[in-house]
Amino acid sequence: MKGSYIGKPAGGKLLRLDLEWEDGLVASVAIRGDFFAHPEEGFEDAEAALVGTSVDDVGETFAAGLSSRGVTLFGLTAADIGAAAASIVASSGAKGTFS
Repeated sequence: MKGSYIGKPAGGKLLRLDLEWEDGLVASVAIRGDFFAHPEEGFEDAEAALVGTSVDDVGETFAAGLSSRGVTLFGLTAADIGAAAASIVASSGAKGTFS
């Protein structure tokens, strides 16, 4: 399945999350918006590392990936990304996730 989220998390900048998943696992993900990440390369690596992750764990996995790469986000949190992923899955009508 696939879906998108476009919005502004509370206190955050614009976020666009495109998510594709199969059998509860992330198949592809794109995280874009008006926020900043430093260093950018680490952000891209942490984003790519989400493939194969359970959709239930997107926020936590992304937070760990950012931390291990020394990436700081400005205007967004990994929890915001996890919440956006949960919103996408919930609006798709998929069952068995985010329980």
